[in-house]
Amino acid sequence: MTAANALLPLLVVIAATVAGCSSDAAPASPNADAGAPPCTEAAGPFAPLSTRCGQFVDREGRVIVFRGINARVRGAFDADLGAGKVPLMPPIPDVGEADFARMRQIGFDLLRLPINWSAIEPEDVDPPRYDAAYLDRVAAIVAAAKKQGVMVLVDLHQDAYSKWIGQDGAPLWAIVPPPEKILEGPLDDLGDRRLSKQVTAAFSTFFSRTSKDGPRLRARFAAAVAKVAERLRDDDSGAAPGGDGVLAIELFNEPQATDAGLRAFDEEVGAAVRKADPKRMIAFEPPVTRNFTDSSLITDTPLSLGGTIYAPHVYTNVFSMGCDDACRNSFSLDTLRRSNENARDEADAWRSPLLISEIGFGPDSTRFADWVALQYQLQDEYLASSAWWVWKENSEGSWGLFDWNASTDSWTERPKVRKAFARPQPRAVGGWPKQVRWDAPTKRFEIVLRGDAAVTAPTIVHLPLAEDLPAAWKASCDGKLLTATPDARGDLAIACGGVGEHRILVEGT
Repeated sequence: MTAANALLPLLVVIAATVAGCSSDAAPASPNADAGAPPCTEAAGPFAPLSTRCGQFVDREGRVIVFRGINARVRGAFDADLGAGKVPLMPPIPDVGEADFARMRQIGFDLLRLPINWSAIEPEDVDPPRYDAAYLDRVAAIVAAAKKQGVMVLVDLHQDAYSKWIGQDGAPLWAIVPPPEKILEGPLDDLGDRRLSKQVTAAFSTFFSRTSKDGPRLRARFAAAVAKVAERLRDDDSGAAPGGDGVLAIELFNEPQATDAGLRAFDEEVGAAVRKADPKRMIAFEPPVTRNFTDSSLITDTPLSLGGTIYAPHVYTNVFSMGCDDACRNSFSLDTLRRSNENARDEADAWRSPLLISEIGFGPDSTRFADWVALQYQLQDEYLASSAWWVWKENSEGSWGLFDWNASTDSWTERPKVRKAFARPQPRAVGGWPKQVRWDAPTKRFEIVLRGDAAVTAPTIVHLPLAEDLPAAWKASCDGKLLTATPDARGDLAIACGGVGEHRILVEGT
């Protein structure tokens, strides 16, 4: 998803029924019941994290919640059309270890890293040949992020199918039927490209279950994704750096497909990933129409793969059809709740943790900070992880936490945008979370959890930067004041567990 994603072909028919500014009230979140014994399920056999009862869990049995961010990274995001072609966009930012350290300080502990099939397998040869240097670059990014305490969700990304007819995604040889016209930059017409005949025809072929080209292309794609998983897999020699820094492989960004076609695709490509790395979790998205309707399929039968992560996008009042600037700024907790509540129900039906792999709002909008605060409040209620769009962005509305100077190709942090994320964040809960709540006016952050005798590791709460939310923080467990000091990354370890219900309170003074 990008800031320019305003239209999609599949939405034309249903656009009139989408209430971009609706104020649908919703029943209370399931948080109130989350402290009940979740299930008898054991944690899955995945690494470095696994899943249990619809949540991420670590090796100590703690429930893990991610507050992440997306980043297009130079050398990983493939939008270069080659010499003599007008670039699609300004140069992709070079994101490195210093960025990952800053992400972690601000509170982002997950990087969603978009990569492209066009860079993995640029040529149509037999047998297939994969770009080893590109895979090494992806592995190096993962290793650098891991070094700074940031896990990585590797995202097989596409926008308008391919850079040759849209923005990024498939190699030229995988566009079937062949494009009538190869496009180049500047990319100021992405909305039109998404609606174009050659983009919709390419998607139709790729997800087709009847044409000879569909199965062939999906098999090649599955093999390419498996190659990524193989390259990032840990081995005993340590020759695959950063493998245990990968949370999961996300199979396909914003798929333009039917529910049935997408399910078959997820099973097929997911099986290839799992064969390449049996311990790797797999993230999957619903059809892209959910970005506009705020809801998707409630399934009767989860995917057969196990270790799956449901990864929808939430852009309520952002890309809703017919929603103008006044509409975008008219939201409330109730209007934003619907997409989050539905996402939790959808994830539960898939029996998967909920990770909103894209969520974003224009930083120049007058109510940007309100939108961020309310979305994080809802994610606390529904025990959802997320990844914000985007870290650095020098195109398409300048979304991101930085301003770009084109003359010097340099970046300056936007304090106003960064401050919108300033709040305590749950990171690891030493028991089963029943309630997570942040009250900004009183600077009180609360976690109510059901303790487990088998979980002895402390709860971890990330505290905001002092420059954004000045406070001296104190922590208590069941009313008893604790002696605890945050580490250099702002993480506060709080020992508060054991059998029974417990209340952790972190207060700013």
